Amino acid sequence: MSQQQTASTVVERKTFCGICEAACGVVVSIAGAEVLKIRGDVDHPNSKGFLCPKGAAFGAVRDDPDRVLEPLQRQPDGSFSAVSWEVALDDIGLRLRGVIKRYGMESVGVHLGNPNGWNYGAFMWLLGMAAALKTKHLYTASSVDINNYWVVGELLYGHNLVTPFPDIAHTQFLLVLGANPVVTHGSMMTAGRVKEQMAAIVERGGRVVVIDPRRSETAVQFEWQPMRPDGDPWLLAGMLKTILDEGLADQAALHHQTRGAESLPILLKDVTPARVATETGIAWTEVQKLARDFAASPAASLYGRCGASLGPFSTLTKYLIDVINIATGNLDRRGGMVYGQPMLDTEGFTRLFKVNGYDRWRTRVDGIPEVMGTSPLATLPREIRTPGRGQLRALLIASGNIATTSCASGDVGAALDELDLLISLDPYITETNQRAHYILPPTLWLEREGMPIFSQMHAGVPYAQWAPATVAPRGNARDDWWIIDEICKRIGIVPSASKAAQFLGRFGIRLSPATAVDLFMRIGPAGDWFGLRRGISRKKLFAQTSGVQLNTEPAVGVGRKRVHHPQGLIPLAQPLMQTEMARLVARPAAHDPAFPLQLISMRELRSQNSWLHNVPKLTTGDRRPHLRIHPTDARPLGLVDGQDAVITSHWGEIQAPVAISEEMMPGTVALPQGWGHGGGWRRAVAIGGGRYNDLTSNDATEIDIPSGNAVLNGLRVRVSQACVEMAQAS
Repeated sequence: MSQQQTASTVVERKTFCGICEAACGVVVSIAGAEVLKIRGDVDHPNSKGFLCPKGAAFGAVRDDPDRVLEPLQRQPDGSFSAVSWEVALDDIGLRLRGVIKRYGMESVGVHLGNPNGWNYGAFMWLLGMAAALKTKHLYTASSVDINNYWVVGELLYGHNLVTPFPDIAHTQFLLVLGANPVVTHGSMMTAGRVKEQMAAIVERGGRVVVIDPRRSETAVQFEWQPMRPDGDPWLLAGMLKTILDEGLADQAALHHQTRGAESLPILLKDVTPARVATETGIAWTEVQKLARDFAASPAASLYGRCGASLGPFSTLTKYLIDVINIATGNLDRRGGMVYGQPMLDTEGFTRLFKVNGYDRWRTRVDGIPEVMGTSPLATLPREIRTPGRGQLRALLIASGNIATTSCASGDVGAALDELDLLISLDPYITETNQRAHYILPPTLWLEREGMPIFSQMHAGVPYAQWAPATVAPRGNARDDWWIIDEICKRIGIVPSASKAAQFLGRFGIRLSPATAVDLFMRIGPAGDWFGLRRGISRKKLFAQTSGVQLNTEPAVGVGRKRVHHPQGLIPLAQPLMQTEMARLVARPAAHDPAFPLQLISMRELRSQNSWLHNVPKLTTGDRRPHLRIHPTDARPLGLVDGQDAVITSHWGEIQAPVAISEEMMPGTVALPQGWGHGGGWRRAVAIGGGRYNDLTSNDATEIDIPSGNAVLNGLRVRVSQACVEMAQAS
């Protein structure tokens, strides 16, 4: 602290961390426009003072010398020059009008990157822009690893956003499938101090079992059951078959909560013990024991996340997860899977604007079903390159690095070069937006007001939080929603699906996201009804920036109100799942001598997808992504610790240093995703590293067909010494 920054000039303000789903409460110490320190907020209802290294280091992102602080216009030589907002927005408007005149509004696309989940203004206005354009080119990070959740939500519960989560504070048996909460802090499960809450399950006599090909940071703490990649649907099918065959199902719960339970034995008729054991690498007797123990527990939760969402049958996997929870009586039950109580009625809000839904139309080139009005990222290159009505010609990307994070990322990057116009809202010149015609600087989460709209849906402690901006924006950064609105003005639309909003826009009346959300929240279940009752409003939450606890725990016994199907009953008989199960059974074993190993992705504590890689505190030491490999797999290949290896799949080849470790299940290797940078964020580029997604495919047959999710796990690869590969190549 400088001499001028005396104790009297330092102020503390509270908000929440906008990096991941945990949305931990934070206290930010500032002096003038300078962020001095970020620490956990002990008064926060959910996180109770916890904060991970990423949140504590975020001040370095705000102050990063590589951060984009002025609108940048791409020059003919590929460099960028700063221009005024007026010049940038007017030229973008002119170019967009030209594209629309030539190809139609449906030729303009929008992409929402992952950070928009904690930026409600950008999220709403991006969806609204796509709706006003009537374009099918709405892409989101959801089609990387979570569309399967949205599909199953619509099929079983009648709304994409109905996604039950574990009542972790009360469960006696937490079965974790392909998730690493100790590192991720919970995904689709906003549980404060999640490691402590999981440890408490064991302390009260319960169990936590982690099923994963890798002995992850979570698995080390609890019971680990290794399983082969892509074994998820087979394990779940085997467990459900055991539960049904042995009469372990909760018939009262099935009768009260569902219809179509008689379809389940038919669904599983071709599931055999031998096939389950072969596909999972787990003995059938162990699968049976796991099913029996889960069914016998007085309160159990089966929870699957990214590892269960990145395979070729991820929608079937999520369906089976939910069915097991339902069939054992663990849905809408204390200690089981419960429904969220968000501060904003997200189900009603999205239904009002007709956002929710599934398979109302198919993508133009590949015929993939839409999910909540979006197309999967895997289809994007073909939508750019395939002529005809609806061809994608202009794209606005908000906080997305799809030239690294999408499947077949190299192909995506090349396709972006073929657009007539590419606009990026991003704080860095990344490998994606180095191709953009304009890079526009958005404010960061410390610099804008915010509410954790996404995390609210899965909060173990229901609470409300809405905080004003903590510190002034740096440079000429502007709120994303303002940028989007200014672009929309120049093409004559209002970023909203509402016809009333479009009408008012003709007279220059344009509501802000804050006004729209506040109005809807105040008439919702927790709202104050404009002073007619005690409740929450934006103004009241601004005055209590630690957040307001709405309840001590999620409600139970509310299922009939939360299931948007006739009589509030869950329809278990799903023809789509019958089709997927038949496709799973017919799929031949994936053994391939030319590619003998299977690759999975892995999370890191000091990384978040493809960003935070320019922060010094988070990138100390050798931060290159290392390939984890078991000694029995490394030894025949002559690999030694730290040596560079070549990883080759059917679709690409990269290099990575080796980390030999018994944390891996033999036959499986693991590599962190999100690395291999280009562009103008110098530290991230200098770290280097292989780009995981260059090994993947975006072919329409190589994704999870019902949801469009990318297939990023279980990839067949071969690994060899880098020096041998280079010698053979020469």
